Amino acid sequence: MSSTEYGTVNTQQGDEEAVATTTSRGEQTRWQKCRSTLGTHGHRIFIAWFIVIAITAVLTLSFHYSLIPSHHPVDDNDTLDEQCVSDRSWFLALLLSIFFGPFGVDRFYLGYIFLGVLKLITAGLGGIWWIVDVILIALNVLNDHPNGCHLR
Repeated sequence: MSSTEYGTVNTQQGDEEAVATTTSRGEQTRWQKCRSTLGTHGHRIFIAWFIVIAITAVLTLSFHYSLIPSHHPVDDNDTLDEQCVSDRSWFLALLLSIFFGPFGVDRFYLGYIFLGVLKLITAGLGGIWWIVDVILIALNVLNDHPNGCHLR
């Protein structure tokens, strides 16, 4: 009987195909694996990051507005000139936070040395702390450390 007759199985050809498929999957580079994973689950990753950013923004704004008293007493002696204004620039702090935030440079600039070192070691808690700081500085909620004054 020859191997081409009906009912016979050619095991050599099947084994070669199985070996070829396993080696092509096993020899993928990291970039190819990352692309295939993002191609499959990319929308889920995007949605998860969007939810994290939205929750962070809501918590930041709610915390900010919870600290503001609802009724300000009218006082003629209270002027804007008497408010504590820092000599540090808000715009420079925002730029440092956007571009060098994961390294803690914005916290060092504002005088929070310990938090800057902690942010440097943890790389901005994987980007979450970095996003929170960008939002806090953009809203001018984060004051400078030694005096607690608003940024100019």
